[in-house]
Amino acid sequence: MRNTDPAMGWFTLSESDRASAARYLDMLSTMDTRDELGFGAMHFAYADRFFPGTSVQHARLRYVFFVAWTYEELRQATAGQPFPFEMMKGIEERYSRRLMQTVPVLQNSGISGWMKYRDNQLPVVPASRIYWSSLRSWHLLNPVHERHDPPSQRDLHRSWPRLVRYEDGGDSARASSAILFDGLPAAPPDWRQKRGRLPFELTHHEAAYIRHRWRSVRAIDGEPPLLSKLVEAGITPTSLWSDKIQKVATPRERSALSYARGAASLACIARAAYSALVEQRRNRDLDRSDRVHFDALPELIDAHRSQVLELNVEGLTRDASLDTGLYLFLKRIQSWVSHKGTLADIEPAIVRHEQDLKDDRAYLSNETRRADWSKGIAEPLDYRWSTVRGLISEVLEAA
Repeated sequence: MRNTDPAMGWFTLSESDRASAARYLDMLSTMDTRDELGFGAMHFAYADRFFPGTSVQHARLRYVFFVAWTYEELRQATAGQPFPFEMMKGIEERYSRRLMQTVPVLQNSGISGWMKYRDNQLPVVPASRIYWSSLRSWHLLNPVHERHDPPSQRDLHRSWPRLVRYEDGGDSARASSAILFDGLPAAPPDWRQKRGRLPFELTHHEAAYIRHRWRSVRAIDGEPPLLSKLVEAGITPTSLWSDKIQKVATPRERSALSYARGAASLACIARAAYSALVEQRRNRDLDRSDRVHFDALPELIDAHRSQVLELNVEGLTRDASLDTGLYLFLKRIQSWVSHKGTLADIEPAIVRHEQDLKDDRAYLSNETRRADWSKGIAEPLDYRWSTVRGLISEVLEAA
């Protein structure tokens, strides 16, 4: 008799797939929209250069220690065995529920996955995955098994059974597990308890450790990244384009900041024009008369025109390693702004560019998708600055 039992199995994403998914989520959060016009390349080029290891999904800096302490607890209990996924989930739920008992209001508290935990479910994306980029980029995590770089989370899980080493040999062999974190501040004495206050605030020692780790990172010019320079200077201005930031930046960083600022403004105008076009087409589809994005467009052009016209698009393309398609589109938008064209003048270029990127998923070409389209007024790229500013402030407050 033929076996008709259903076949089940597991699949895991490659590290590149995980990185792509994380970057996609980052873009959703950063730009309040899908990246319909392909500006993610500019966003990541400068956000990762200025602020390596960060993500807009990062809410509170102490999560870096929560994740590291979780893996230290797992290492001490299970190194040499298959990776204990259920135990890890239990630890993450344990400290998350303690955080939930600590904060006065859960909404906007910074607790990762609190809505799922409140409903007695597990979050789809655990905190350990969200903050893993920090552990690697800031050199908190050591290489293992003769690797030159810290492992991905997936690779560490796969190599967990090989973390144990034996010394002396023979019957008197002594087992020791690989050290994952050098100099990591100790977890609180009550770390393994299920109840009790677990604060988000960094201790003085933890803040000093983070500053040291940030100084250890090297940017393109061999210097510590702008992230480290800002915390050492003790500044968190509202704007990334502040004179205070210019003063602590290296010449190469100031050049990159100039390109990034022009790119941010150009992206804002392009997104504003795109939104006005989608709004117009949806009005025709649904017999509506919305003008939110159409009316916002002239003011946004006026606010960002000077930055767009000063931008050297060729230099930006080289500096951020942009592809030819994006370069040509940026040049077309810049020319349109320069000639003070109408929305109808730029419509064919925007329609074609979105179609090239999204095919039949393009809002401007897909009436069905337009029916549910909704977004806020266009804003310039901020390269995670609002998030990073909060992370730096946490370190400075604990200094």
